[in-house]
Amino acid sequence: MDIPKLYQDYFKENQFEAMTKIQESVYMPFKEGKGLIAMAPTGSGKTLAFTMPMLETLVPGDGLQVLILEPSQELAIQVRTVIQPLAKLVGCSVQAVTGGANPQRQLKKLREKPEILVATLGRLKELTEARKVRLGKIQTVIVDEADEMLNESKLESVRETIDQMPGDVQMTFFSATGNEIFKEMHKWFGQDFLMIDQRNDSSYTAGIKHYFINAASDGTKNALIRELAHNKKFKGMIFFNNSRSLHKVISDLRYNKTNYVALDSKMSSQQRKSALHSFSTKKVNLMLTTDVAARGMDINNITTVVNYMIPRDDSEYVHRGGRTGRMGKAGSVLTFGNSHDFRNLQGFTDVEIKKVFLNRDGTYSDKETYQKEKRQAQKTQPKPKQKKRLRDQKNKGKRRAPKAEH
Repeated sequence: MDIPKLYQDYFKENQFEAMTKIQESVYMPFKEGKGLIAMAPTGSGKTLAFTMPMLETLVPGDGLQVLILEPSQELAIQVRTVIQPLAKLVGCSVQAVTGGANPQRQLKKLREKPEILVATLGRLKELTEARKVRLGKIQTVIVDEADEMLNESKLESVRETIDQMPGDVQMTFFSATGNEIFKEMHKWFGQDFLMIDQRNDSSYTAGIKHYFINAASDGTKNALIRELAHNKKFKGMIFFNNSRSLHKVISDLRYNKTNYVALDSKMSSQQRKSALHSFSTKKVNLMLTTDVAARGMDINNITTVVNYMIPRDDSEYVHRGGRTGRMGKAGSVLTFGNSHDFRNLQGFTDVEIKKVFLNRDGTYSDKETYQKEKRQAQKTQPKPKQKKRLRDQKNKGKRRAPKAEH
């Protein structure tokens, strides 16, 4: 499919040569108003996949027509930023409402009557209950990161939100990984959906290599992180399963004077925004985070994703790894653990994972090559001069007196 004329200049400016497969597959069904469940690997261009056909259904100046639901404030802001320049092409505007941000400032923006609203569930609920946002004229709802948005803790909130919309509202769901609920969508949402599943298309993730380093203790893991951080070619995200583990490593990095930024759900909105800015603008090349940053975040030129401990399941591994090697670029996913962790990791993911060692230059090698290079380095290193003890230097040239006999 050719790039629609409306977006050709945008594609050229952003050096996109053609539409991706998911963008082509979604375009016409979305424009025709069909309910969709669209799945494709991380970094495959899903945001543009729903943005392009969605914009062509809007009527400028006709009030709020599209709602996009996102799981985090970072992702909501990112999606709004992607849509903004494209929305201007059709004379429409987009606003974001998220938790943690200034509610008065958001209300002021809403008075501009945007045609598109990007929202997190909590803040949207506050605004609808206060009647500051009305969903009665919504024509299309887009649920991004749908596998997470439809989990047990959020499903009812999503349904309650959609229940406030017209009965014929177009529902679309986008995700990088599956969810058992996708098989029962008619039961939960009362309509049929067209399933577009491209998760097995490896062309999107062909540039990602997967490695495992035998590092059982926190001390070993932290030393490896410090080595990576001092590599000028490295730009990486270190993922933790919980905030407690993250803050333990922060203490180590502070003690060893290693530059980093952290992104955690417990931080304020401004702190999170500042951390993302420092990392994305290359002021700092190391970000420590929990899974709050695992989904959808699109930060340029991330070379490495590190799992400080193995993820809980395949979905978590896929989403974390998707922060690197986006759109076919090169990238590495590096996991720390012991032999038991390695077996568990192989048990829930199908990707090929190679056991490696970290070299001083930031590259990885197998055990045999690593040991060979280590031996070679030891041979070429000059032997340190042995310092003579001060007493020996003073007595140089002097004969020792014989011990007295008793």
